[in-house]
Amino acid sequence: MPFILSQFIEASRWLGALVVLAVHTSNLFINNADIMSAPHGPLAYVWWFYSAFELGHQAVLAFFVMSGYLVGGAVLAHMRKNQGFLREYFIHRVSRIYLVVGPAVALTLVLDSLGRWLFASSGVYEWPLFKGHFSPVLFLASFLNLQGIAFDYFGTNGPLWSLACEFWYYVTFPLLLLPFARNYPLALRFLGFALGAALFLALSMPPSWFKFGYILWAGGAFATLIGRPIIRSRWQALILYAAVVAIIRLVVRGHLLEAHPWLADAGDLLASGLFVNVLLAFRYGPAEGFSLLRPKFHKTLADFSFSLYSIHMPILIFARAAVGSTLGNDWATQLATPQNYAVAFSVMGVAIVAGYFFSRVTEAKTGAARRKLRALLDRWAPEPAAPTPAPAQQPVAAQPPQQRIEA
Repeated sequence: MPFILSQFIEASRWLGALVVLAVHTSNLFINNADIMSAPHGPLAYVWWFYSAFELGHQAVLAFFVMSGYLVGGAVLAHMRKNQGFLREYFIHRVSRIYLVVGPAVALTLVLDSLGRWLFASSGVYEWPLFKGHFSPVLFLASFLNLQGIAFDYFGTNGPLWSLACEFWYYVTFPLLLLPFARNYPLALRFLGFALGAALFLALSMPPSWFKFGYILWAGGAFATLIGRPIIRSRWQALILYAAVVAIIRLVVRGHLLEAHPWLADAGDLLASGLFVNVLLAFRYGPAEGFSLLRPKFHKTLADFSFSLYSIHMPILIFARAAVGSTLGNDWATQLATPQNYAVAFSVMGVAIVAGYFFSRVTEAKTGAARRKLRALLDRWAPEPAAPTPAPAQQPVAAQPPQQRIEA
């Protein structure tokens, strides 16, 4: 993968996680209901625009596209090269998800239990949003990555729904394409396809975002097969994407959306398609330029963005309950004051620091977890030895050149 594309993806990951954090923090601590009816400072308008639900939603869409591009694109690359990949692929995907999601669900249980005990007077944990969400069944369902698909999310950690979708995309995508993996036995290929199809149908039956999200995720994967972007200029591609997202944020809402519900999906498809073009513009563009993407802090921040996304919501709700119990239940819902902003930014800072330290014992250990899982599988089912290469003097039929896939 070109360095400039890698850095763009790293920057997009941490910026997207920050947008989601800002949206949820603003919803809990900052009331801008008078933003259109009373004068405000420039920064208040900037925050109102930046912390809108639609921008957070677009950030999640970008996560889906990038995940498909990187993970699904790697599957396609292995298949085009006739390489065996399933064993290592599932080692990488299972460890990547469960090393974070498992502890995140456990942390949600701890924080929610403490919050319900310490700050019961706030009434936050009794909001209709969380009614019935503290059951052992939902706790188990979240460990099985079924939250937001077949079950509600556990406790206060609603954002984990998107990780459940991604996990099952990881599982079903290679299985559905396995008939085209000619290096595997025919029986295994069609057995894998049958399993993938059964999982896909079962997960598609409950009403959820799983099916629509799959379109975006798979679109990112198949974009790796595209030879060039439609808009080659990286600046033009970025500006067009940003402009369309801004229009969606300002227009696709309120009465217009109520009258034309299809606009939401249309806007999502358009924005995701333009983001794919941005990825391709960075992939096939010149190696130089975009000096803002070269600093190493992009990777440093991206390295704990997954953890931040996974645990920020129970932290915010815990803080909201604490504020309600100490400052009064109406304090956070009053029209925003400088104190509201100060508390909101302080809580965001706490969530970011917590996400970093959480990542040190989860994401940062991914390599070690993969080695242990690989060793465990080697003891249970050793990987078959590679076939003996043909003697040098034996003529081998020429193979057509294959395009190199970066993913």
